[in-house]
Amino acid sequence: MYKIFIVLTALFFLGCSSKINPNEFKPLNAPKSEFIPSKNEITYKPQILIVSPFDKYSQIAAQTVKEILISYPAVKVIQREFKSLKEEIKLAELAKTSESNLNQADYIVKVFIDSINTKRIYHPPTYWRDKKGRVHSTKAYYEHIACASGHISVIKIPENYIISTKYFKKCISYVSYSYNYNYESLKLKALRSAIYSIKEDLYKIFAKRGYIYEIRKKDDEIILHTTLGKEFGAKEGEKVDIYTIKKIKIPFSEEYETKIVKIGEGEINIAAQNDSWVVVTDKKETIKIGDFVKMNYKHSFWDIFK
Repeated sequence: MYKIFIVLTALFFLGCSSKINPNEFKPLNAPKSEFIPSKNEITYKPQILIVSPFDKYSQIAAQTVKEILISYPAVKVIQREFKSLKEEIKLAELAKTSESNLNQADYIVKVFIDSINTKRIYHPPTYWRDKKGRVHSTKAYYEHIACASGHISVIKIPENYIISTKYFKKCISYVSYSYNYNYESLKLKALRSAIYSIKEDLYKIFAKRGYIYEIRKKDDEIILHTTLGKEFGAKEGEKVDIYTIKKIKIPFSEEYETKIVKIGEGEINIAAQNDSWVVVTDKKETIKIGDFVKMNYKHSFWDIFK
């Protein structure tokens, strides 16, 4: 047992990355992207309006989603009533043309309940005989189960198109010796648990871009200085994807389109309030000033120790 403990301890420290010292790295004269972000792109938090039907369970589901997103630093949840899709689009367009904040929604998050149901399973008593011939038994019992499922659609405003749809489902059970059971609390628990199961999916949808404004190198190790700070949810140890924006020629046309391309991966090593240092763990092509990182909320075996 002691040997197992020693091995696990060694593996734990191997799985934990050490804190870097940026001063030990040499700044690179890196190329610049032609898509340099504006100050607004760096500092702006998208405003989100959460809506749902007015029935009891839909309202509880919407409140749970709101609870999750209010605690997420990368976004701002609007605390007002939903008008109508037409009115929300009009307000967002007005805010865009006037370049002002009118408490408009940049995204509408629609929460739908697909089903909430319950069932009861009877488990009869069991009997067995031990080696000495004595008979043993377990009592009969009932397994009470509540299941909740639904989906969440995220709509970009004022463009009015769905950027993502996430489905959730969860079943919660309770064991008792009684046939009768009040399923209400179990249904609510299943519903909230189902929504919390996609919490990090929601975080990933709204993950803030951290723009790269400095690149340094020491030996074969590359680190990136980004605008992704704790203010937008950056945490030390979080994995990130690295992206660039490319201008690509449309086939059989003289026109071009912009495309976001993933070019690498990294891990946040130092997170301050307004910036962070990212260690590059995988690189497919040259990283430029103006490229960006986004937290991907991937987890590994080592996260259970953190």
